[in-house]
Amino acid sequence: MNNSNDSYPLGFVRRGEIENVFLALTLGIVALFSVFGNVAVIIAIFMSHVLREELPNRLIVNLAIADLTNGFFVMSSSLLSVMADCWEFGAVYCDFMCAMNYCLLITSMLTLCFISCDRFQAITYPLHYLDRIKPVHINVMIAYSWLQGVLFSVVPSALDWVEYDYWETVCAIQWHRERQAIYYVVFAFILCFLLPGFILILNYYKIIKQINTKVTCSTAPGSTYSTSSKAIRSLLIVVIAYFVCMTPFSVTKLIKVFITQETLLNSRVNSAASVVAFMSSAVNPFIYGIFRKDFRRAYKRIVVSILNRGKEICF
Repeated sequence: MNNSNDSYPLGFVRRGEIENVFLALTLGIVALFSVFGNVAVIIAIFMSHVLREELPNRLIVNLAIADLTNGFFVMSSSLLSVMADCWEFGAVYCDFMCAMNYCLLITSMLTLCFISCDRFQAITYPLHYLDRIKPVHINVMIAYSWLQGVLFSVVPSALDWVEYDYWETVCAIQWHRERQAIYYVVFAFILCFLLPGFILILNYYKIIKQINTKVTCSTAPGSTYSTSSKAIRSLLIVVIAYFVCMTPFSVTKLIKVFITQETLLNSRVNSAASVVAFMSSAVNPFIYGIFRKDFRRAYKRIVVSILNRGKEICF
């Protein structure tokens, strides 16, 4: 694998200085939001007895850990490579970062899918939820999300398909050079993106229908379902954010399998798809944190605790 400044083919177009600065700033901001946002989610859950005792929040913690790791390691390596305008960390670390990136993206997507499955059970079968979903079921979901992530992520590195992609700003499979990867990427696309996405949409569609039915049947002013519009809005945000962030990344990967010209896909499209995919790690804490009142209360307690400690230090 070639990583030096002189390894690019003749006619290769590089980013301009202003473009590099803008891309670095964007990556830096997304990485900061990913790290601090997911740290806040984890602290909020472990500091709040109520949040800590809720089984679904184990999935939220798993999602936060995956996204936090992505922000801290993968995004930071991309940021440094953009600042240096090349990859300077060697082939072994490039393989490792590629595997980590794919693993974390897959784990995050599967966790989102499992969260939708859990919410479907909770809203559709509220009286039997505790009988249907037990701690062991949540733990199996978490373990499976990481298992599938690891299995799919080690294949490209093991088969030496990985190089640093200058415009994508990450170490990735060189689809245009490794035509045998077509079966792998199609299978991975279906199992790790298309299928979880379909389940995600199906679950939230059924949830929204269930909530609308209960709202129609409930006429009491103080009914639990009288505020269902907020729940529906947050569910729609989840679905929209999932596809907005991950569709460009997955589609560009799929396109690269079926094209023979390396430069057919616009270079800046690659950069945009990569950055938007990174944003999925930053928006998840807001979707599953800020849009929930219990998390907002936990955040406020964290802020108050920090401010009080600051006053104690000052005095």
